[in-house]
Amino acid sequence: MQGMKPETLTKRRVTGADDPLFVKSLDIYRTSFPLHEQRRVQDFPLAFEDPGFYYEVFLDEAGRVAAILVTWRRQEFVYLEYFAVSASLRGQGAGQRILEELRDAFPHKVILEIDPPEDEISRRRLGFYRRHGFVPNPQFDYIHPPYTAEGESYPLLLMTHEKTLDPDVYQAFVHFHHEWVVRRFYDISSRPE
Repeated sequence: MQGMKPETLTKRRVTGADDPLFVKSLDIYRTSFPLHEQRRVQDFPLAFEDPGFYYEVFLDEAGRVAAILVTWRRQEFVYLEYFAVSASLRGQGAGQRILEELRDAFPHKVILEIDPPEDEISRRRLGFYRRHGFVPNPQFDYIHPPYTAEGESYPLLLMTHEKTLDPDVYQAFVHFHHEWVVRRFYDISSRPE
């Protein structure tokens, strides 16, 4: 994949956990996010039942998954839950193109979370999103609940496109995220794989 142009990527929406593209995307998913930030694979079928849940993959010319973009689309906001580009494509503009496409489709509505900028990697990530028009929202002490009932909560920094979050939209996002995106999965998350 070295030297691939971002415009050669093809976007496909994954339709369920039994979709072959979902299975092929799991390597990028598992290697791009720390374990505590990952939804368990067995929890994805319930997420796919939500018509506003979009699991999209970007394929290279050989049909390999080169990137994933996972969003929850609501009227007030679009929550970017997961975004990862294959290590072999990083720094070549693929992430920029994918993020710009999402941002342009939903101006001023995209909400994403990043680790607080406390080390080199998290500061670079903050810089990447800032270069693409996203602003941090430090006015909110945002705590992400764990993806399983046994896990621990952790602080993250919310970012939004061009404008900081309105307090009412923030409250709507937190309620939606905590109750619908995370906690409703606790019952099935406690089952063994």
